[in-house]
Amino acid sequence: MDNNIIIIYSFSKLAAQISTILYQKGYHIIIIEEDLTLIKEAKSLGYEVKKISLLDDENIRLLDMENKNIKAFFCVSDNKNINLFVTLSVRSLYEDLKIISVSFATQDNKTMLLAGANKIINPYEIGALRIFRLIHKPYILDILDNILFSASNIEVLEITIKKNSILDKVYLNDTTLLDDYNLILLGILDKEIHDKFIFYSNGINHKLDAGDTLVLLGKDKDLQNFTILLENCS
Repeated sequence: MDNNIIIIYSFSKLAAQISTILYQKGYHIIIIEEDLTLIKEAKSLGYEVKKISLLDDENIRLLDMENKNIKAFFCVSDNKNINLFVTLSVRSLYEDLKIISVSFATQDNKTMLLAGANKIINPYEIGALRIFRLIHKPYILDILDNILFSASNIEVLEITIKKNSILDKVYLNDTTLLDDYNLILLGILDKEIHDKFIFYSNGINHKLDAGDTLVLLGKDKDLQNFTILLENCS
């Protein structure tokens, strides 16, 4: 895994759950924490820990998050004001970094996005959706749990198509690449429709363009080989 470092600000209960899932998936976890008790707990679980405050921009710079091996930065403190401040500060210093921040109220989601977060985790919304799936779609929930939370070698991967890639300006029905690599296309984020996710079905012959993002399901090795192919043929 090329970009296998995840930095998590705070070791809250939510952070501990996120760390466990990502650690099982093979990511190297770096915890940013100041509380000595939480530092000891994080270290006991095998995580690298840095005892610094991210309320100081100089400390944020010390993390060197321009490093290409950093997959994402999670801002998941229990304090919403600190989350907002840290998200703003990190975004101002790292324009291209993927930032995932927690929001504990639906009305705060937009504020956190405006602060610079790419994605929002709202535990209450996730919990409600999970209960719905448990009642109405238990088999789908079981499959998702096995993919996301078990030691399965099945992964979900986002791949953004680059300009002049072998998939640039190609219609889905005109390529066998995904079948050749045993991959399943779950859907597409079309750059021209912004954040609208298009679930794939055989009835849609979508034209791919540079900037579109494919959401793929497959085995680790197959996804890695497919990624290498796209990098070498662009």
